[in-house]
Amino acid sequence: MTVFEAIPISQIGKGTAYITAGDGKAYPLDAEELRRAFAAIVHDNSTEMITTGEAAQILGVSAKTVARMLDAGEIPFVRYSAKGNRMVSRAQVVAYRDKSESHSHETLETMREAASQGGLDTILG
Repeated sequence: MTVFEAIPISQIGKGTAYITAGDGKAYPLDAEELRRAFAAIVHDNSTEMITTGEAAQILGVSAKTVARMLDAGEIPFVRYSAKGNRMVSRAQVVAYRDKSESHSHETLETMREAASQGGLDTILG
């Protein structure tokens, strides 16, 4: 079993593959660990990795908002290429969107029930 040790992202060398949870620390990966990380991310047989811009379109937000989500650890990602571009699993982005939409609908319903119980629905008519 491999033991992963986190290091500051600033210490990652150019062209090095790594995973981060968005806390400013990175977990460097060798070729086999990178292969296994990709396999774990796409364990549902959906191997399609997409850019943060594509994720933004799916989520209906800006690419900067997606970057903040990734930095906060809300959606897992991997960095690759000389530029260190971030890629995410399309399946995980869709699952995040679906979960967020479900939570929004539940919250709205709770607010409607509270308004009804407080008599506010008759005021607004």
